[in-house]
Amino acid sequence: MAAKKDTSAMDFIVASIKKNRHASYADVKQSADAKGLTIFPIMYGRAQALLGYVKVRPRGQGKAAVAKAAKTAVVVGAPVKRGPGRPPKSAAARMDLSSLDGIISAVRNSEAAKSRYRTALDRIQAILADALN
Repeated sequence: MAAKKDTSAMDFIVASIKKNRHASYADVKQSADAKGLTIFPIMYGRAQALLGYVKVRPRGQGKAAVAKAAKTAVVVGAPVKRGPGRPPKSAAARMDLSSLDGIISAVRNSEAAKSRYRTALDRIQAILADALN
């Protein structure tokens, strides 16, 4: 049969925190060391949780579980998450180039984008010219 665990350190922490709710870990550790008990920060935190002084999520509900659930969740119709700094895939990138209409619309879209970029570059050039003069 398994030997019973020694819970005297945990009992001491719980009693200390019950006595003084705002006792810091350092205070509790110092008094535990004086009694010859070894305690660790996790024990202090669990004692606070046991007494209901801190909020505790049920096991398996932490940050890792939430991140894993978000990563595995697939939303139909949502854009695929891309790497940092990469823009989302747009409908223009997925055009159908098999027909003549698709090719013409792709050329028109690229011409419109080119004119937008040219306008932006002209504005940047004007701002730099003003700044340097």
